[in-house]
Amino acid sequence: MSEKSPTIYLLYGDDEFGIESFLRHKLKPKMGSSANADLNTSSLDGRSKGLEEIRAETHAVPFLTERRMVIIDHPLGAAKGKTNQSNFLTLLESLPQTTACVLLVPRKLSQDHWLINWADQHPDLIWKKGFFHRQGQALIRWIQEQAQACGGEIDPQAAGLLASYLDENPRLAAQEIEKLVTYVNFERPVTVDDVQNLTADIRQGDVFAMVDAVGQGDGKTASRMLHRLLDENDPLRLFGMIVRQFRLLIQVREALNDNPSSNHEKIARRLGEHPYPIKKIIPQARQFNLAQLKQIYSQLTEVDRAIKTGKLTSDLALDLLIAALTDQPQTEKEHA
Repeated sequence: MSEKSPTIYLLYGDDEFGIESFLRHKLKPKMGSSANADLNTSSLDGRSKGLEEIRAETHAVPFLTERRMVIIDHPLGAAKGKTNQSNFLTLLESLPQTTACVLLVPRKLSQDHWLINWADQHPDLIWKKGFFHRQGQALIRWIQEQAQACGGEIDPQAAGLLASYLDENPRLAAQEIEKLVTYVNFERPVTVDDVQNLTADIRQGDVFAMVDAVGQGDGKTASRMLHRLLDENDPLRLFGMIVRQFRLLIQVREALNDNPSSNHEKIARRLGEHPYPIKKIIPQARQFNLAQLKQIYSQLTEVDRAIKTGKLTSDLALDLLIAALTDQPQTEKEHA
């Protein structure tokens, strides 16, 4: 790293995989590959370290190299309250040129957030980059770019289908892309058939069966499917899959209400989704009316809040959710 490099690098946003990849492939290599680079790279967690500990680490003198890199995960944890915020910013402004302080904030920050405001006022000290989950065409382009980065190619329709399967999970997407381009031996573009044959649709299978059981009021089956999924998936990731499924169901149900004769291709175009999963979702959407789906989505929001505030563990919250959803009386399906 040169003398003119910023002393602070702010990486923020809800795409944690993108943040980790940028840190690993772009920033850390700037330190070089010598043993001295490892000795001069340290990591702290702002949720468990105080400002004095952060100050001591960020102001330490580098050992046999020009700069040290100090990576602070969740730095906002050390800057709670106006006084700590002010002290934290004062600390950042005092960093020596021999320190490269990397702030990892794994959530979205609004333009009027105090840290973003400070960054905008100090462009000579800080370099910032946002990483956000891609959707629609942006996600499809990213999949194609990742395939090229792996030395392969994926055609647009196949990329669209893969995007619809994997939703907003770039870590899983990267794994599947590498698997697909390796499967075709880097000799031809990955096709829709390849994606259908090799990539498991994380919203189908047991997730689909569980939602079917919810639609039928079959609590026993829904609970069994839930626990099968929990055996193989992180609860928070699974919750995201369930939220995505019901969000799609609402969109498809609205499209069917507007035009009951719409086929899966028309609905897919309307929603900007690939036709293949929409074809499977349409029969499921007919199990619910729009009011039911919106009520369920409201309950999902409450569950999300309970998990994030620590009122419930994610697996217990999912258990209670399934119990609540299947304990409701079933009403007429085809009317909004």
